[in-house]
Amino acid sequence: MKRRLSMVFKSLKRKIVVGIAGPSSHQRQAVVSLALLALSELALLTLTFCTNFLSAYIHNTLEVFHGFRLRALSNALSIVSFERVMGIFVEQPLQRWHDANFGGWTFWNTYYAGVHPVVTVLFLVFILIRMFAWKLTRVNWKRMNEGVMSPAAATDYAPLASNDSPYYAPENASAVVTQCSFSDMTPAQQYRFLRSIWVLGAWLAFFGFLFIPTMPPRLLPVCDFLNYAGANVGACLTTEYSFIDTIGAHGSLLWDWNDDSVKTLNNPYAAFPSQHTLFAAWCAMTWIMLMGPASSSSISTTRYWLRGLLRWGIIIYPMVTIYCIVITANHYIADALGGLVALAISYGAVYAYYLYKDCRFSYHKDDTMVSAVLPY
Repeated sequence: MKRRLSMVFKSLKRKIVVGIAGPSSHQRQAVVSLALLALSELALLTLTFCTNFLSAYIHNTLEVFHGFRLRALSNALSIVSFERVMGIFVEQPLQRWHDANFGGWTFWNTYYAGVHPVVTVLFLVFILIRMFAWKLTRVNWKRMNEGVMSPAAATDYAPLASNDSPYYAPENASAVVTQCSFSDMTPAQQYRFLRSIWVLGAWLAFFGFLFIPTMPPRLLPVCDFLNYAGANVGACLTTEYSFIDTIGAHGSLLWDWNDDSVKTLNNPYAAFPSQHTLFAAWCAMTWIMLMGPASSSSISTTRYWLRGLLRWGIIIYPMVTIYCIVITANHYIADALGGLVALAISYGAVYAYYLYKDCRFSYHKDDTMVSAVLPY
């Protein structure tokens, strides 16, 4: 059933590409195929990146805000109770300690507002470009333009229908067992693997925003912060909590909570799990996996240790991000732990899928075959 469905999608993809580019120009078909892939990937990444805004729209459309606010407050107090039981409710003293000894709130507020999306987008764009660069090197543009293939490559192809194109991978291409490690994957497979982890993790967080709305620490003592409809979003628990809304009090270089666009698009209760933590940890994981381990034969050299430092030093990024979201009172420690759990679940699910599907077999990397086809 699964194989039959896959064949249906492949057939549909071929008909769309050939319908747009025409049946005679294989080179144009390759360009259209890559363009459709780019558009579909950009659409998926953009939609996933907007899950916070989507959760805000759903809540504003389908739920009365007063009930939404009460649920968010109840979940926040449950998290506080959990952290107190576990002995990790340190957000208030940590913020006071940082305020008394370091300050620099404009920097930390700007870090919270800007680094999170910018770094994530850079990583996504990098692995996307890396995938397309690899795909482009696997297309013999001259051979496509001439409409001919070598005899060795031609024998690998099944008979073509009138609307088929010889640049597609053959149905009967031979397969080999692989070791199922990240380094054995092609750049296209590595992109799909990493992208799938990020997409699944982001959508797990989205469902957390929908079903577990959580009031962030900064809103617990707030009485006068209003949303776009004029409703108070805070809990007004001024005697129990003394959190400082650092962006509201000190501002950032990018935006402020009082901006009309922020009030309209932002979900004020999108705290659990923390997407900041999830995305930062995903960036670190991506960097570590793409760098790969150094050869053990050079363990005594300076280059080996510098490479190790460069590879694992990225861990500082999610650690600094967690520190930032806690001291700015935008998240609880439990939110950060939830983000790490969401990433672990998405990694496990994607790895299990690839273990079952793509890691078992891969096409031969014989130059006579791949030079004449476009791996898709």
